[in-house]
Amino acid sequence: MNSQRTRVLIKRFSVCALTATSILISNQVAARLDGAIFTTTPGGEIVNENVRYESKLEVFLDGGPGPNAPGTAAALPAGYYYFQVTNPSGRCLLSSIEPDANVNGGTCYESVKGKGGPKNSATFTAEPLECRLFYFDGEDGITLSNPTYSVTQKVKGQWVTEERPCAHLLGSEYIAENGGELSEGDTIQLFPFANTPNSGGVYKAWVSTEASVINACNGVVDNGATGENCSGFFGFIPKFSKTDNFKVILGERETPVTYDIALRSFHDKNLNCQYDPNYTSPENGDELIENWDFGVTDPLALRNIFRTTDSEAFPITFSVIEQEMLAWSVDHFMWFADMNNVAPLNANFTHFTTFAELRNYAAAHNDGDLRLGFVSPLACDQGTGSEVISRDSGEQTDDGFTPSDFADAAQGKKGEDPEPVLVVAFGSIGIADITVCKVFDKDRDGIQDSGEGLISNWPVTLTVPQSVPLPDNINPQATPELWADLVEIFGNDIAGMYNRVISKQTEDDGCVRFRALVPNIRGDLASYVLQEQLSVAQGWTNTSPHTITFDVRSVLSYNNNALPVIDGEVYNRDDGGAGDNFAFNNVCDVIVDFDTKGYWHNKNGLSELTEEDRDYVNSLAPYSSTSVYFGAGDEPFDGMFSDGTSVSAAFSGDGMIWEAGTWQSEVSQFLVDSNGNAEENMHKEQLAQQLLAFIFNTRHRPGTDGLSGSATININGTWMTIDDIIALAVTSWQGSDVEAIISLAATLDSFNNDDALPVAPENYTDCVAPF
Repeated sequence: MNSQRTRVLIKRFSVCALTATSILISNQVAARLDGAIFTTTPGGEIVNENVRYESKLEVFLDGGPGPNAPGTAAALPAGYYYFQVTNPSGRCLLSSIEPDANVNGGTCYESVKGKGGPKNSATFTAEPLECRLFYFDGEDGITLSNPTYSVTQKVKGQWVTEERPCAHLLGSEYIAENGGELSEGDTIQLFPFANTPNSGGVYKAWVSTEASVINACNGVVDNGATGENCSGFFGFIPKFSKTDNFKVILGERETPVTYDIALRSFHDKNLNCQYDPNYTSPENGDELIENWDFGVTDPLALRNIFRTTDSEAFPITFSVIEQEMLAWSVDHFMWFADMNNVAPLNANFTHFTTFAELRNYAAAHNDGDLRLGFVSPLACDQGTGSEVISRDSGEQTDDGFTPSDFADAAQGKKGEDPEPVLVVAFGSIGIADITVCKVFDKDRDGIQDSGEGLISNWPVTLTVPQSVPLPDNINPQATPELWADLVEIFGNDIAGMYNRVISKQTEDDGCVRFRALVPNIRGDLASYVLQEQLSVAQGWTNTSPHTITFDVRSVLSYNNNALPVIDGEVYNRDDGGAGDNFAFNNVCDVIVDFDTKGYWHNKNGLSELTEEDRDYVNSLAPYSSTSVYFGAGDEPFDGMFSDGTSVSAAFSGDGMIWEAGTWQSEVSQFLVDSNGNAEENMHKEQLAQQLLAFIFNTRHRPGTDGLSGSATININGTWMTIDDIIALAVTSWQGSDVEAIISLAATLDSFNNDDALPVAPENYTDCVAPF
């Protein structure tokens, strides 16, 4: 594009303009700024890359994400912001009025006098803050707030306020001027800004919250104020700001000097704590991770986000030039993000750091000499030697590193950037979480069926094998602060893990989660062992294995937004299951003392019966209509024969049990009625008598509320519910299979004579408490 242009001023209107007073009394200043910004081309095609622009006119600001950025790129929160351009150290303000865009050094012009090239003026006019205020909607909409700025000055003894035009264009406007159209979103042109004093052509773009700038400037942000009299960096306070470095080609003016540092991320899936792409074979080796987010904190305490590329030879880089003698830090905070007051990166919470290192840059990572190793506490051995920092880092390069201690700036040919000088690399390994549930297996089939509940407070243990590397020095004594952080995140999982046994109990929902299971791929390759504690209390048995072994491996995948996910995968389960959900199946037997039909015939048994019992049995087929085999009465049980005659009183020996004409006396007479005509009536009366006693037992044993119809009893190896047993007896009684009638009557008789009959209840709370 032409470096010259004809300015077309397009009037823009302020969106919901806020007064300085209203902002000053708000509490927005207290909040640290999350999200990210990017310098990009007018249409937002390039995101998170050190773009080497051929013209300052082509540098635009994106509030992140731009139109072509991944959908989950971290955007600034919606709100009002100021922007500015400085040199990399932030010492020189370069944002200018358009006539001074060719000044060398901006507010630092004196330091670059005599260098030649574009003009070195004796004065420099910075751009007013009013022209650098914009509104971002949190997604892709940017609006410049002020089309003009005000200047009040004395003219011929009179104070005159003059409105002057602001010079910035939106990306859509810039593209329209050049005959194109922006499809979606928008960007802001950073021009006009003066030439950087940096010999590598590096600039720093800043964005800061409106409230924080107003506060830093004591409310003076209009009437031509430029930020030069404000605190911070021309009113921009690091913790309320985001920055992005960019480069503009210097042409033939100078040989470029670069102090770039590359970022790489690796999937250390073999957990050997180094980048090993050909471990046993390429398919088993470590993998380069693309679209992995790193936080880079510069010496000004500004933290910006960089996303890795898919090329080992052409990684994402950031410039430290002008600040290479100060400490920088790289992180990918996830577990410890909240503790560091930042938003978590790569926030699937499924990985640990295995190594972090600083090397001389090389296109093939391992070709660069290791300069510094940052020790991870969570997966790798600490290591020894002068090249290792003997403190714990985990997700961050400790207290940072000073680039000039390890490399010199690089020089390239005119118009070309040299390669980076250093590279920071992080390795990561996936970790697994498993969920273990305790099933009350009512039907005893060894699996959880619909309607089968879960049991709380059941002890479960996980044994961590020696094939999982766990450094011995991570403990309350050796690293108390780190230990406290880990316990806050993982609870007793960490304490138990370092003892190689994690003991928990199922929670109120009947399940328990074991977290942060590192792949067991070192040494003897022993498996994890998951075990339930078996109850010794009365009646409890397990219907599935009570011990399960399994292995964990690390897997790298990419989601629909092409963002990486490093996860631990459970496999090789010896119970035949798959995935990370486990279930132990148990059942208990309530031991019930049933009574014979003779007991229910006598006075004590009859005294327990209720009208509800009578109505229920009278609704069943064997008792709802008159049978041919009952001579001392007839059904239903109402104390009367069908002709209105009262049923005789019930006796036991010479003593009367219940008076004549009552339903109880008729029940008593039925239970002891003679079976002399059994063959003639296909033994149906014996079945009806035993069924009646069985019903009374289930309605009044083991307590007054009886058993649920869903409780189960073992009939010849098959566990059947009480309701199903009653239904089977009724169906058999209605049929003509004499052998089945005799067999079922005998089974019910055995139940009624059992002083310790195991019954599986509907709910485990009916069982004897196991622990």
